Amino acid sequence: MSVPPLVGIQIGAVSFVDEGVDGVLDLVRDKAGVNAVFVATQSFDRGVQGRQVAGQPWPGHGPRQLDDHGGGSYVTQHPEFYTRTGIGPYRAPDADVAGFDVLESVIPAARARGMAVYSFVLENTHSGLTRAVPRWPAVLQVDAWGRADNYACVRNPDYVNWWLAVIEDQVKSYPLDGLMFGSERNGPLGNTLGGGGFARNANPYCFCQYCVAAGNLRGIDARRSREGYLALYELVTGGGGAATSTDSSFVRWLRLMMTYPEVVAWDQLWHDGYQDLQKRIYGEVKFLAPDVQVGWHIWHHNSFSPLYRAQMNLSDIADYADFVKPVLYNNCAGYRLHHHIQAVGRSLFRGVDEQTIFDLYRSVLGYDENVRFEDLPSVGLSADYVMRETRRTAIAMAGRSQVYPGLDVNVPTPSHVKKTTPGDVRASVLAALEGGADGFVLSRKYSEMALENLEAVGATLRERRMA
Repeated sequence: MSVPPLVGIQIGAVSFVDEGVDGVLDLVRDKAGVNAVFVATQSFDRGVQGRQVAGQPWPGHGPRQLDDHGGGSYVTQHPEFYTRTGIGPYRAPDADVAGFDVLESVIPAARARGMAVYSFVLENTHSGLTRAVPRWPAVLQVDAWGRADNYACVRNPDYVNWWLAVIEDQVKSYPLDGLMFGSERNGPLGNTLGGGGFARNANPYCFCQYCVAAGNLRGIDARRSREGYLALYELVTGGGGAATSTDSSFVRWLRLMMTYPEVVAWDQLWHDGYQDLQKRIYGEVKFLAPDVQVGWHIWHHNSFSPLYRAQMNLSDIADYADFVKPVLYNNCAGYRLHHHIQAVGRSLFRGVDEQTIFDLYRSVLGYDENVRFEDLPSVGLSADYVMRETRRTAIAMAGRSQVYPGLDVNVPTPSHVKKTTPGDVRASVLAALEGGADGFVLSRKYSEMALENLEAVGATLRERRMA
């Protein structure tokens, strides 16, 4: 008899307060066949916590009023776990969830329904909400100009120890089935070439004392690395001799990489620091509670950037993952990919036709989308993209880690961008299963999801006799 797939859903604390723990769990179980809830327990990003965001339609459940949640922890924190870091516990200050411990309330109710509970912790600080956290400036990255950056450094001991404290606290305090850690940022090379993406600037990083010391141990010259990144920033922003050069920006980029090989070495140094943090988290959880499943939310950028994909070697990740959740939000992917192509078109491929860049990227990334570049936002990517990326992940994991693709259920987008329909949901669920998924996670968060789209999940599973 085959094992039924994991049917997960990401839910923020405020939804349980607004609609009641029993009401939410019954709804997602009965309509969508959900058997695992991924509860946003620690986040400074509105992508997984809070109600529906401004400018988006009411999903048919929960209150209609907006909120201004600041983020933080949505569970009870215990100060004794934070003695090894200068950053202490930080409870979300939002009045709507004051005094509400989401795991304490959800775990027994979910277990009574045969549902697993995963804690979803997100490292993102795109919103700047960490400004309210005492001592947070002490863990910020340092950019190539020597200025404090907006994001924390993954090598700063206080920051690393703070995350280890957050996770030790949760694993020891709650009977979790699993923990999923997410982070949506890349190294300085990809960040600078991509113009910072949607959420940040293109400034290269990190040149703090801890990263410089790590570079020295590898024999990487921090001074040369900084020089190279300053030259790269000039090149991608239109300087660097662009007015007088007869060579394309791509050729000048290649020349710069040959002149400053330290640029690539420093980028890999940053990425290795991020992977080291993941490995520390995995090992800590397995030491404390070997049966708790540990997995990673793999940023959507993995579908857009060949550089990021090269660094996120899934076969290597399987060594420290019980599961992975590759973000395969196909409806909003057209808009996101369109934005990324425009960014590299302004930097790396200045002067090259955007359709040509798109054709190159979709070819080297391994999915075939028959759509004009200019139509990407309104059309999105197909279910075939979901199937191909799921299959690629499953092959790389080779059975060592479970594969739970994150599927797009009303991920918010501007008005001109494709919106999720029940037909889209059905197609993406079938595509994930056909691609070899062990399950899937409905994303981004319950408070954004239309009831008709949740019903489409359940109907599809019943048709396949999986619910």
